[in-house]
Amino acid sequence: MTSALDMFYQRRWLAFGTLAILTALLLLRELGNPALGYPDADRLLMDGVFLLDFLRALPFDRVIEFTKAYYAQYPALSIGYRPPFFPFIEALFNAVFGINTWSSRLAILAFALPGLAAWYALVARIYTREVAFWACALLITTPFLVQWGWYTMGEIPLLAMAMMTLYFFYRYSETQAAKYIYLTAIFFCLTAWTKQTAVYLAAFFFFYLLYRRQLLSFLRSRESWIAIAIAALLLLPLAAITLWLGDLNVQQSVGSTEASGTPSRLSVANWLAHWHSLTAYHFNWPTLALSAVGLLLALYKRDDRAVFFALLILVTYLFFSLLAGKNPRYPFFWMPAFTVFAALALVYFKQPLARVLWTIALLAVVSFNVYESWRKQPQYATGYDTAARFVLEHSKSPTVFFDGYNNGYFTYFMRAADPAQTMYVLRGDKLLTSSAINNSIWLEVHARDEADIERMLKEYGIELVVLESRDVSGIPIHQKLRTLVTGDRFELLARIPVESNREPLQAQTLDIYRYRHAQAMTASHLTLKLPVVGQTIQVPMRAATGSARGTQPSSNQAVIP
Repeated sequence: MTSALDMFYQRRWLAFGTLAILTALLLLRELGNPALGYPDADRLLMDGVFLLDFLRALPFDRVIEFTKAYYAQYPALSIGYRPPFFPFIEALFNAVFGINTWSSRLAILAFALPGLAAWYALVARIYTREVAFWACALLITTPFLVQWGWYTMGEIPLLAMAMMTLYFFYRYSETQAAKYIYLTAIFFCLTAWTKQTAVYLAAFFFFYLLYRRQLLSFLRSRESWIAIAIAALLLLPLAAITLWLGDLNVQQSVGSTEASGTPSRLSVANWLAHWHSLTAYHFNWPTLALSAVGLLLALYKRDDRAVFFALLILVTYLFFSLLAGKNPRYPFFWMPAFTVFAALALVYFKQPLARVLWTIALLAVVSFNVYESWRKQPQYATGYDTAARFVLEHSKSPTVFFDGYNNGYFTYFMRAADPAQTMYVLRGDKLLTSSAINNSIWLEVHARDEADIERMLKEYGIELVVLESRDVSGIPIHQKLRTLVTGDRFELLARIPVESNREPLQAQTLDIYRYRHAQAMTASHLTLKLPVVGQTIQVPMRAATGSARGTQPSSNQAVIP
């Protein structure tokens, strides 16, 4: 048995091919289902579409104006709050395969496979191909990680870029070759352009070079300073954008813990928070048990090679414990290192029986991970694409008003179904109220009563109003809107059932009303307050382009199953 396994590990194309197939099967689950959704994923979907439209228009003489106008029309972007590297790759996939959810998810796989290949090569170089295979198999089957492939989320691209960066950095520490320090600088910057918190990897580089007694030679090297200059030049625009548009980013990172609702940085609760993330979210107890055994064996053997992975865990823990935000997604950079320790006993066990038993244990955990990942139901919500198509087919106005929790997905489906970009999507949580991320952060109320609502509908020439039947905001003005549409000034055209396992979207329908007193748009500008980026924008409303589109809505109510 051991000889058969050794043959499998030595055939790299077979070993990594197995990992690649497993990765694709897990991450691309229900690829063609547009109902799969998660908070934040809708914004990343729209970021990809925005960058595609930007690349098609190439408005380099009016970048800011174009971006503001685009956001006014499709208010579901996170560009500025989030860096654009992943959405840029997503845009390329949208360009090739069309604007749809599955093409954006393919972009995630395009990150996952080279990231996994880099980690496989790194671990194989430090230890063996056997350890590399099982470390990668444990990582890619971990349910916490797998789920981020089901939605258009940035976690897998971020981790993949970090693993590629770590590979090139290790190769530099091993060879001192200039090409590797240049590649480290470039991939480090691309990782930061995937998410800003990745800059913490610079601290890991510093401490690892210090441990290897290479820091002085690094600082004396001309190539090192060229790499530092490259990194500074590439990161300077990101730093400027983050300071300009990243009010909430800064608050979540270096702001007060009291304002973030998290424990004080000096408290025991703070320093235990991410150990809780590790045990409650990142890994199940069998994986952690294997990791603990590997770590203890590395300490007992005084294995100098394990320092690379142990230091990655330590620096990650310290950095993210000092940040104000405590989301379990933040410190997941340490996950690949834990899976290496889980497979590490294979290096220390010399007897064939012991190695076979440990391999069986690893196979059992990987199989259990696959089972748990498949048993976990993706989050979904149906009906929003249907509602968007209904609006496009029936509205004579170039504006539609949407009020509800799942606003980003409705906005995305409006753009996806409207290649001519003929409609403005106006959101209740932008015009009636505004806040950052959720209603508890920097909330402002802009409308007081039903008269203010009707004034807004008339100013923006709104004919169709789309509402989630149940208001989950808890803000009175949004409930007043739902009361208003039940009067004789509105006509219910369609009621679309929403099927969902997301709590805010359960027991909901999407109700589409026609405002009987709709009139031509009188507003010349649209003003939106955006607390999440600390900006208020005012953009001109372009001439109506939807007047020739669609047909007059029927006066009969429609129920769309």
